[in-house]
Amino acid sequence: MVRFHVRGGPKLRKAYVKIKKAKTSRYACPACSKQSVKRESVGMWRCRSCGSEFAGGAYELSTPTGRLSQRLISDLREGMLGKEALRMIEAEIEKAEAEAGTAGASAGQKE
Repeated sequence: MVRFHVRGGPKLRKAYVKIKKAKTSRYACPACSKQSVKRESVGMWRCRSCGSEFAGGAYELSTPTGRLSQRLISDLREGMLGKEALRMIEAEIEKAEAEAGTAGASAGQKE
């Protein structure tokens, strides 16, 4: 592989191959369900069958964060998440933020 020369190493080459494969593969169209969505440019995807355009990830049609948010939105629309479940999620988020804040503060005290 001429692109990375000797200093590239296997880790860099493997990451490059993974990104290139995700970038050039075809994805299922959310509109027509055909396997014909291809990348036009960074974050722009077009279905070659029905002509629909989508915004997505830089190298994949949907990112893990996007899939999570879509799942939460659909659960909210279907009423699967009640007010109590939302409060529990908010409490978990606040707890995680608090733990991250205390971890940073304790690291600063050790120095």
